[in-house]
Amino acid sequence: MRWTRLIHLLFLTIGVSLGGPAAAQWKPTRDVDFVVPFGLGGGADLFTRTMVKIIQDEKLVPTNLVVINKPGGGTASGVGYVVASRHADPHTLVLINPQTQITPLRVPGAKGWKDLTPVMNFMLDDYLILCKTSSAYKTAADVVAVAKTKPARALSVGSSGTADDMAIAVLEAATGVKFSIVRFNGGGESLTALLGGHIHLVVGNPIELISQIRARTVRALGVFRPTRFAQLPDVPTLKEQGIDAAPFQMWRGVALPKDVPKEALAYWQDVFTKVTHTAAFKDYIQKNLATEDVLSAQAFDKFLSAQETLYKTNLARLLMHGRTGGSGR
Repeated sequence: MRWTRLIHLLFLTIGVSLGGPAAAQWKPTRDVDFVVPFGLGGGADLFTRTMVKIIQDEKLVPTNLVVINKPGGGTASGVGYVVASRHADPHTLVLINPQTQITPLRVPGAKGWKDLTPVMNFMLDDYLILCKTSSAYKTAADVVAVAKTKPARALSVGSSGTADDMAIAVLEAATGVKFSIVRFNGGGESLTALLGGHIHLVVGNPIELISQIRARTVRALGVFRPTRFAQLPDVPTLKEQGIDAAPFQMWRGVALPKDVPKEALAYWQDVFTKVTHTAAFKDYIQKNLATEDVLSAQAFDKFLSAQETLYKTNLARLLMHGRTGGSGR
């Protein structure tokens, strides 16, 4: 009986080693493509390249990660590419943000976050409004005061997608001012247009604006958050300026194609959890004035469902003003 039990235990041990957790582990066996459905130089592109650098510097993945930019269609082009050609492929990652929710809401048939497998959210970005340093505007209140003396939409504002459009709509709702929204493929393009004198203002996130703010080529006129940024103590909130605008934020996360193996999803969640624990990630969040907001699995899905409700409400407001275009970032 003793030998029988020992043999039984031996077979159980072999079974666990062959068919249990060890066998279920997955890891990349070839280069991993990190698809960014936005243009170069915008917040999504900059964030993705930072994440890739951390992963490679920390040697968290045994193969290379290759960033592939596929802008267009408000993220529909990039997400559509993944859906069409990378189904169930765990060697493909996708950068996602509000545009991957908003575009499917306004464009029937467009692919978005529901056609992917969300893995993790990392951060929230607040919004800023800014102008060239040479501009006469010193605050957002100055902009509103001037706009009210001019015809509707006399002042132009650069936007990198419908999420930015929504932030502008929040500002309009709080002030009664109507801006002319000029759309670009990324934050880099909108900044170039601003610096070239082609538009009056830009609304966007610190991640793509902070270097120009610190270089004093642009001036931050106000922040959409309830409190000032500690790193930009001289930039007042909109509320301080008498503009009661509701806070509006951009989230940034990562997804996999639909129907990837569960083991692959667990692998990537583990990798990105390790990323969020690095000093480089913490430093990136602090330098770019972002709010760390790490969500995975069910928490991320619940968050996305709540955000979708918010976007439907804001889209209804935009539709009333005939503003549903944009390309994203």
